[in-house]
Amino acid sequence: MKLKHYNRKMLFIGISTLLLITSSCSKDEQAPPVEKALELPAEISLSYGEEKTLTLPSTFTEQGNLSLKVEFSKTENIQINASSRLHDKLNGAIRIDDQEGKVYINSALLYPNGSVSSISGVRIPENYQLTVIASASNGSTIGEQTISVRVSPGKVGIKGHEHTGELSYAYVLYSDKGADFELEAPAIASAGTTWYLPNPAGEEGIVQLEGNQIQFASTAGDPAQKAEMEYDLSPALQKDGFTIASTTFRVIFIPQIKFFYGIYYPEYNLTIRHDFLHIGLSNGYLSAAPTLYPEKYKSTFAIISIEKDGQTFENKDGIFEINMETGSVKVKKDDSLQAGSYKITVKAITTTGLTFITDLTLSMSTG
Repeated sequence: MKLKHYNRKMLFIGISTLLLITSSCSKDEQAPPVEKALELPAEISLSYGEEKTLTLPSTFTEQGNLSLKVEFSKTENIQINASSRLHDKLNGAIRIDDQEGKVYINSALLYPNGSVSSISGVRIPENYQLTVIASASNGSTIGEQTISVRVSPGKVGIKGHEHTGELSYAYVLYSDKGADFELEAPAIASAGTTWYLPNPAGEEGIVQLEGNQIQFASTAGDPAQKAEMEYDLSPALQKDGFTIASTTFRVIFIPQIKFFYGIYYPEYNLTIRHDFLHIGLSNGYLSAAPTLYPEKYKSTFAIISIEKDGQTFENKDGIFEINMETGSVKVKKDDSLQAGSYKITVKAITTTGLTFITDLTLSMSTG
């Protein structure tokens, strides 16, 4: 009787243990794997062409036999062109160094986020979601992190024009030749890229793009060439139709500027020049202000050089001065001056940044 009771007790213990083990295994199988963050930045912002290196903490690299990979399943795999998709581009733009625990990102092999192809109309996602996975030598995952990468367009420059702020601009004097501007993006490799310029609405035939040259026709602006007229352009450098660099560029056509010593009657287009005058020697003199028309472009004036009878005159004593605001030339009373013809070359810097030069000749004698 005691033996039978003992066997029943052992059977009960065995079944309970088996159930406990089975339950424990079931719980282990259902438990989600614990992900350890790789301590990398959650977000990265790059300008097109910029490179970035991500470095894992030493707590990972010191384990040895580290294996890294990057997945893009969280980024839509859109069609880029006939032969490649976005994941192909991401694979080419990212390089891994398992030994050093580094991930290298080259944005020049990608596209600015949010860009729409002018060829296919396809839109690049608002960011690239990169999942970096670190594995041990046995294949087990020891760390995983998803990083949001955003690439913004690079900058296009206008050769010979400084880009200040958000808007680059240039003033152009009306002429029969139109105007040309050269686009450049020296920081961006040109292979596989093309220049693009959308035409301003209603201005077909006025401005066009030839290679990297913006060309304005001679008919641009006001037909009478008297009123200011401006054109806002958005030139871009593209790859597969996606804008990788751009700028905003305003071209302002303005009337020909007249700059001389004398009087101008615009209603008659009549010019009376007072740029050769006879004055008494050593008596001192103050000229009238020069004409700069249209007057709204008047800014500052400066003396460039002085010649006496065709030879350079050193104005070391400051005998000749100019009013920077009006352009009036002053000759101080000075007994050291000798009779002769003094040619004063004057520069006007306009509000447009354009520079104009004229001269005023003072013939000095005692009689």
